[in-house]
Amino acid sequence: MRLSTVLFLFALLACTLRADITVEAIPNPAGPGASGGSLAVSPDGRVWLTWIEPVPGGHVLRFATRGPEQQSWSEARTIAQGPDWFVRTADGGRTWSTPERLTRESESVEFVSLATLPDGRVLAAWLDGRGKHRPGDAQRLYARILGDSALDTLVDPSVCDCCQTTLTTFPDGSALVAYRGRTADEIRDIRVARFDGVKWEAPRPLGVDGWKISACPVNGPQLANIGGQTGVVWFTAADADPRVLASFSTDAGGSFVAPLRLDEVKPAGRVATTLLRNGSLLATWVDAEGAIRLRRVNPDFAAGEPVVLSAAGNARARGFPRLVVARDYTGGKTKAELLLVFTAETAPALRTLRVEIPEGELLEEEKSCECAPPAEDLRGFAVRGLTQGPGALTGTVKLQLNALPGVMRAGSVEMAVEPALVALAAQPDREFIGQIERSRGGWRLIAFKPVARPAPKGSGR
Repeated sequence: MRLSTVLFLFALLACTLRADITVEAIPNPAGPGASGGSLAVSPDGRVWLTWIEPVPGGHVLRFATRGPEQQSWSEARTIAQGPDWFVRTADGGRTWSTPERLTRESESVEFVSLATLPDGRVLAAWLDGRGKHRPGDAQRLYARILGDSALDTLVDPSVCDCCQTTLTTFPDGSALVAYRGRTADEIRDIRVARFDGVKWEAPRPLGVDGWKISACPVNGPQLANIGGQTGVVWFTAADADPRVLASFSTDAGGSFVAPLRLDEVKPAGRVATTLLRNGSLLATWVDAEGAIRLRRVNPDFAAGEPVVLSAAGNARARGFPRLVVARDYTGGKTKAELLLVFTAETAPALRTLRVEIPEGELLEEEKSCECAPPAEDLRGFAVRGLTQGPGALTGTVKLQLNALPGVMRAGSVEMAVEPALVALAAQPDREFIGQIERSRGGWRLIAFKPVARPAPKGSGR
């Protein structure tokens, strides 16, 4: 371990943050001059850290992983080297495909977002400069399914030139993209557009900040979701008042609540966000002094006290910090674990932090009672519907389900059911509430409670 890493670790641990939220540095295998750190979580719970390092004659793209029970990162491995890449892996990173172009229709592509749909297809969205040489033409937002023979899809014909896009997908096969738009009179507010699994819907404003600026702020939004629950965080400086805002949707981005302001000192933006299973939103941003701050917004959409995660410095040197949930909240008094990556002015250039959130204790403190949810309440997704009888296969039932935005469309489905619930759920024509979760690529009914129907009028009951 480098001496600078050790000194940074001790300095960080010596800081008093909050008694209930802790943070520690986790040394990573990135080399000197590393930048562009990003984080992602695979279905098996592994966290993937990627970054770019300078090498003689160019740059190299590398990665490391950290399993759910591991306390350190794996050794660094190389994905690709050279000036232009787009590569994929199908075997956990052991091998990677030959680099290929994202699109063959444009030579001007930047700020690409990628997300995997439930059926395994990869959806991409990006800013595109095709046609900008024509007077009055603007940067555009395009999207496509990778490997599909169809043409690129134009999502929005006028967007901010150099703000990041963010893309998230839902269990029902739909997706949501958020980005900074641009009007003819230079209003650059955040917009969202939905992908229904086949086609894109028309973009719409996320809010009406009214930020008029004749230059690109290089400050894009960030999305996160759990099922249909969707959180979004963004930066605006409308009315000469820089601020970080958060909003929340319970219907996969169909509608959002009025935004909540998160910053308490002047921010520089560069936001990141993630969600816990119980609905708490965690957001980070860089303040004007270059410190990274974190704030938790509970399931009632009330913000807790902000926490400083890093010392002040050059705000631009922080890059764009990224945040993921490494271990989710599982009910009761359990804790959640977050991982954060950012860049620094001094070695090691790429820093990774582990942040522990005592979610159960915070929930009980906020409610003034011992009422943190049990683990079983956080499994899967709540549904409501009508039973239709036994399924064609042993251990399955037919159900008519109400729509659960982002998770399941309304309609008749056949799904596996917990053995103890088969006899109850197979009885036809019973209204019920229950919970479903993913199981071997399909869905399984894991909780079932019949709902009593109101007695008919005039029945005397």
